[in-house]
Amino acid sequence: MKQEGNHFSKVALLVIVLIGVGIGSMGSFTTAVMVEKTSGEDFCAQCHTMEPMTQSYLADIHGGNNKEGLRAKCVDCHLPHDSLFSYLVEKAKTGTHDVWAELTYDKSKIDWQEKRKHAKHFVYDSGCLHCHSNLEEATMGSAKAFVAHKAYFLDKKKKCVECHSNVGHHNLGDYISKTGIKEK
Repeated sequence: MKQEGNHFSKVALLVIVLIGVGIGSMGSFTTAVMVEKTSGEDFCAQCHTMEPMTQSYLADIHGGNNKEGLRAKCVDCHLPHDSLFSYLVEKAKTGTHDVWAELTYDKSKIDWQEKRKHAKHFVYDSGCLHCHSNLEEATMGSAKAFVAHKAYFLDKKKKCVECHSNVGHHNLGDYISKTGIKEK
């Protein structure tokens, strides 16, 4: 009798573990799909306020306007790439804020040109360096590149976007004006 109870508890434990693995796998898969589906301009451009940003992005070399047709996704620049945890946390925070802002803010009062001056707070160097990983090596091997990037690689006091202010969004100010989003 005791052996039957022991056998039953082993089977029950195995079933519970298999159910847990199944639920965990489905949860991981669903999360991965959701993260991917909410990463590019197709998702980000659904809000009217993102229209000029999307148009200027598509006109930029990073938005596919290059001979290879390669594109960076919105999250490649606008989320940190230093760890999966910080990436997911910032994605959740940013996404929640953007939805809240879209539903509750008076967007006609947003000074979009002024917001552009604060790009260093929402463009991450880890994203730049993820794709441009060879830049540091090239900088150390080229006097011209070294001079241009010396301050960045030696003391990291500046952010990439402080020097490359129009990166990712070709003539964004013009697109903001054309689409009628209010500028102050």
